[in-house]
Amino acid sequence: MIKIGMRNLKTSLSIFICLLVFEAINRDNSIFACIAALICVQNTIVDSKEIGISRIIGTVIGGLMGALTLFIVNTFLNEKVVIFIIPLGIMLLIHICVTINMKKAVVICCVVFLAVMISMNHEEGYLLYTYNRVLDTSIGIIIALLVNKYVKIPEKLKTKFREDDELTETDVHSER
Repeated sequence: MIKIGMRNLKTSLSIFICLLVFEAINRDNSIFACIAALICVQNTIVDSKEIGISRIIGTVIGGLMGALTLFIVNTFLNEKVVIFIIPLGIMLLIHICVTINMKKAVVICCVVFLAVMISMNHEEGYLLYTYNRVLDTSIGIIIALLVNKYVKIPEKLKTKFREDDELTETDVHSER
């Protein structure tokens, strides 16, 4: 019998809710919300909250750094230098996150920065694009935290799973 754990269920449910919310509010591209939900569902609500907070901080830092960098590039430099600026920005972001004791924020911080920098051709402009990526990621984090906190296995199902496990163990032992 295939066992699907609660973290698996909660992660899938969080992603499903992200997709539903984005569909319901007619918001494009739920990828950042889904990625954030995927990362933030942890074994305990305390771990999820800790990761969620660090992800929001990382998202804001990465988004702001991306917007600032694009502003500087678009105002003072040639667009072709972006290929050299992106790795320098990643180094700086990792250093910032480590310095402010937010090591868990490094990955999402760099992901958001990369998304802003690499997707420079935004119809709505890079500031609005940055704001939307921060918003999308934050929505995914909030959904993951709510699902992880409030979704529980009903006692009847817990009892059923325990009984099924006991039956399976009994069957295995009787076959020997």
